[in-house]
Amino acid sequence: MAAEGGAAPAPHSSSNPPSTDPAWAHGIVVDMARRKVQCKYCDRVLSGGIFRLKQHLAGIKGEVALCSRVPAEVRMQFCQYMKEKETSKANTSRRRQQIREDLSAPPRRSVDLPRGRQFFDLDQDEEG
Repeated sequence: MAAEGGAAPAPHSSSNPPSTDPAWAHGIVVDMARRKVQCKYCDRVLSGGIFRLKQHLAGIKGEVALCSRVPAEVRMQFCQYMKEKETSKANTSRRRQQIREDLSAPPRRSVDLPRGRQFFDLDQDEEG
């Protein structure tokens, strides 16, 4: 099948997934341009790409219908994956917030001393 102006790119299949994401072992690309993926267990076509397939396999309600035919170990694998992903995003968000706070704070004038006291704050007034 050729598109106007040249040959169409090779379609993705389960043997030629678009990435190394582990979820591709459980789904097939139907239409990459429209982010449609088919579940290998129930044959349902999902819109939203590989992330929606992961939700479908994990049984996360709300965004997509649950897969009624996925093996229990696969469901548990993707439940764990989704929890870890959420934790990772929260940690990244906290790190970014800390960096923003550090960058917005006024710079500290300090000097490292070779022995004894390791940190000396030049902005702090010392008495005596």
